[in-house]
Amino acid sequence: MFSYSFSAARAAAAFALAAGLLTGSQAFAAPPALNPGWKLCKSTNPDERIAGCTQVIAEIAKEPKKNQLAAYVNRAGAYQAKGDYAHAIEDYGKALEVEASAVVLFARGAAEHAKGDLDAAIADYGKAIEKDKKNAAAFLARASAWRVKGEVDKALADIEEALKLDKKSPAPLAARANYYHAKGDHDHAIADYSEALKRDPKLVAALIGRGGCYYAKAEYDKALADFDAAVKADAKNAIALLDRANAWRAKKDFERAKADYEAALAVKPDLAAAKKGADDMGKIIAKKATGAAPTDAAPAGAEHEHN
Repeated sequence: MFSYSFSAARAAAAFALAAGLLTGSQAFAAPPALNPGWKLCKSTNPDERIAGCTQVIAEIAKEPKKNQLAAYVNRAGAYQAKGDYAHAIEDYGKALEVEASAVVLFARGAAEHAKGDLDAAIADYGKAIEKDKKNAAAFLARASAWRVKGEVDKALADIEEALKLDKKSPAPLAARANYYHAKGDHDHAIADYSEALKRDPKLVAALIGRGGCYYAKAEYDKALADFDAAVKADAKNAIALLDRANAWRAKKDFERAKADYEAALAVKPDLAAAKKGADDMGKIIAKKATGAAPTDAAPAGAEHEHN
C-alpha cells in the first residue's frame, strides 16, 4: 500500500537546519560575555544547553542584544531537539521580541509544524518568506504543511517557487516528485526523482520514491535496483527493506522476500506490514516444501514516507 505520511519531528529538524537555526547538536554563536552560563548555553548536549541558557536568561538584561537573541534561540533549539515544542515555541517568541528575524520565524514555524499546529506554522513560514523572499527552505516547509492539510495546489505552488530559487539542492525536486507520486503520476515523479538523484545519488528518500513508482508500474527489476541502492545507502532503513521485500515477493522470490521482511522487523519491530509479510512468506515457503504450488499476491503499492 502506498503510504503518504509526514514525520513532523524529522521535518522540523531539517527545516531549522536549512534555515541556519540548529535544533540539535549546534547552537547560535554569541559575542564574548561574562556570564559563566554561556559555556553550557553553547553545548552540543541539549540538557546542558538548557541549563546554561537558563542561567544566562536569568540575567538577560545584562546581555547585549545579539547575546539575548542567541540565548533564547539556543535554548529553544535544545527544547526542540528534545521534542518539547511548547517551550521551544515560547523561547522563539522571546527571541522574536528581541529581533523579528526571518530565521527565527522560520524556526518557530518548524517547531509549530512538529507540534502539529499547521496553521501557526504556515503563518510563520509566510512571515519568514515576507522578510526573505529567496528562502527556498521556507517555501518547502510551507509546502509540506499545506500538503498535510490537503491543500495540494498550494503545496505545489510553494514547491515550484523553491525550485526557482534553489538550483542545486535535490530537496525541491524530490518534493515535487512526492507530489506527483501521491497523484499516481508515476512518470512525472520518476523524472523528478531522477533529477534529484543527479544532485545527490545517495538520497534515500528519492531512491525509495522512484522505486515505489517503478513498483507501481510493475517494473520490478528497476524497483529492486532502487530499493537495493537505498538499503546500501542506509542499511537500517526499515521502509527500504520492506519495499525490497515486496519487490522480491512480486517476483515470486519468497525466500529473499522473507529475509528482507525479517530484516525490516529487526530494525522496526512494530512494522505491521513487515510482520504480516514475514508470516505470509513463512506459510508459502512451508507449502512449497510439500510440493504444492503456492499462490500469492504482492501488495499493490510500495510504502513511501513523504517527509
